[in-house]
Amino acid sequence: MSFVAISRVTYPTALKEQIQAVGLKMLPVAKAQPGLIHIAFHQSCDKNETMMYWEWQSKSDHEACMQSKDWTDITNSSEALFKSEGVTFSLQTYERLD
Repeated sequence: MSFVAISRVTYPTALKEQIQAVGLKMLPVAKAQPGLIHIAFHQSCDKNETMMYWEWQSKSDHEACMQSKDWTDITNSSEALFKSEGVTFSLQTYERLD
């Protein structure tokens, strides 16, 4: 079994490029972490929403990434953006069964 995290961010049109830039900064950081199986970054075709799909060997691998210095640097530098009016963030986690 593996561990999957799906994050979604919705935002006003004016913030689209900034939100996507943060997501693109996250990709190489996540890819450098131990235990990452797969990551994909998606843009909705019909609304201002991005989605990231992360698959890890274990929940502890995901948690270690979220606590890494590089990850913390990104989240700290983008905190104000993600607290902007009209921005919502959600994270759902799953255990892969197959």
